[in-house]
Amino acid sequence: MKLFKFLLPLLLVASCSAFSLDALFSSEDKAEELPAEESAVEELDEEVDQEEESDDEEEEEEEDELESLEEEEDEDEEEDEEETIEAVALEEEDEEEEEEEEELSALEEDEEDEEEDELDEEEEVESVALESEDELEEEEEDEELSALEEDEEDEEEEDEEEFDLE
Repeated sequence: MKLFKFLLPLLLVASCSAFSLDALFSSEDKAEELPAEESAVEELDEEVDQEEESDDEEEEEEEDELESLEEEEDEDEEEDEEETIEAVALEEEDEEEEEEEEELSALEEDEEDEEEDELDEEEEVESVALESEDELEEEEEDEELSALEEDEEDEEEEDEEEFDLE
């Protein structure tokens, strides 16, 4: 068990690609490996830095895209609001025009009714005038007839008197 505890970390380290057993047992190569390890560490640091920079750039790009999308959505919402406002205004104008047309047609109908009423009144006045003229003419005719009848009666009486005298 003790051996397993000692070997397990060594096996883990040995499985790493940067580690070799030759470097562990030889002391001559240590001077060469240190700069190689440092350069490997520097390369890893550079790679990490590059990844961080690219991640930062990607995040900035995503943020920019999100901001532009939000701006576009805001613009779309503003356009939609403007369109609805315009549509409501047009509907109100249409309603006002319809009301004005209805008022005009009502006024025209009232004017026509007034004209008809005036014509009816004129016709009534004319018919009353004609009736009164007809009545006057009838009365005159009746008077003439009655005068003629009286004349005839008078003539008949005179004729009868003459007859009686004979």
